[in-house]
Amino acid sequence: MATMSGGNAAGRHASWLELFFDLVVVAAVMQLAHRLHGEPTPADVGLFVLLYLAVWLAWSSFTLYANVAGDRTSQRSMLAAMAGIAVLAAAVPEATEQRVVVFVVAYVVVRVLGARTMRRTGTNLTAWPTVQGLLGVVPWLASIWVEPPGRYVLWTVGVAIDLLLPLGARAEARVPRFAQRMIEAQARREGRPVEDFAARVPKPARVDLAHLAERLGLFMIIVLGEAVLQVVTTAAELPWTGRLVAVAGLGFVVLVGMWWHLFRYGLIASEGRSLPVSVAMPLHFVTTVSITAVAVGLGGIVAHPEHVPAADGWLLCGGVAGWFLAGVLGGLPDPANRRWLLAAGLPGIAVPIALAAVGRSLPGPAFTGVLVVLMAWQWAYSTRQEQRRSRLVPVG
Repeated sequence: MATMSGGNAAGRHASWLELFFDLVVVAAVMQLAHRLHGEPTPADVGLFVLLYLAVWLAWSSFTLYANVAGDRTSQRSMLAAMAGIAVLAAAVPEATEQRVVVFVVAYVVVRVLGARTMRRTGTNLTAWPTVQGLLGVVPWLASIWVEPPGRYVLWTVGVAIDLLLPLGARAEARVPRFAQRMIEAQARREGRPVEDFAARVPKPARVDLAHLAERLGLFMIIVLGEAVLQVVTTAAELPWTGRLVAVAGLGFVVLVGMWWHLFRYGLIASEGRSLPVSVAMPLHFVTTVSITAVAVGLGGIVAHPEHVPAADGWLLCGGVAGWFLAGVLGGLPDPANRRWLLAAGLPGIAVPIALAAVGRSLPGPAFTGVLVVLMAWQWAYSTRQEQRRSRLVPVG
């Protein structure tokens, strides 16, 4: 499934309600980004990822619900979820301190609402059962009565359950053995054939892949826009020195490179690939959280163009490396991607990590310029491969 490429040439498109929903979620992403400003520690980054996962899981529940429900999407449920996510967003700055109960309760309420709303469709989304499964929210609810660091361990367990659950999903829905026995027992008691109870069994949900690709792409576009906003906002508040202008301009080129590759090729420079929903959704999270890290890192370096703050350097480079990592993971199943993985994917991970580790003595423009060169290389390689494939296509 080419969920990481842009466009929905045919079929249903995202509704205005879905776009409004995404904007509310991005408000939470912006609040999450603010948690990384300053000098975040590795523990701060870990909490950022956990909180981001909670917001993303809430978003994915209703994104997939609207995808399956289509024209039958409940406006009331979507608006209620938006209100819950707005509370999540407002609680994010103090989500690990004074407002931890507010954040946890809002998250649990949105997830429960998503599961109940999905069940009303009468279908079972086996491609991403986390939408209807609530086992992962139990550790979150229990964490209210547990002090850190135990609380954060419970949060980690909760998101791990939700992310691992789809990996064991079957392509087709099957009635669990215990449920089948209950149906057969009730049929015997009432003296009726088992087939009369078939309507009570949820049918497999059909995912509109083109619509899902558009929703995932729109979310990434909005997060990229938030990254541009970080750079613009920082530059607007400071005197415009030559180095500041250079870092801001080069940072914009990095973001353009990420956008260009995402929406021309998806995460990987190959054609005809197909990723299952259970793989595409986690890759979407890795991509969006990486873009958010890039946004924060760029903002910090624009603010200090003479020398690169260590934390901002790691955020920027870690975000770029995570962005390439998503492409590598998405391309691993297809042997045809082997050249791209070796020539662009793996260098895209290694170069930023090396830059963050040894390049802190570089001024901001030189530091950011290395990433521009990396983006230019992946652009040149992908373009060359595209031209090569076009020459191999027979004419007539």
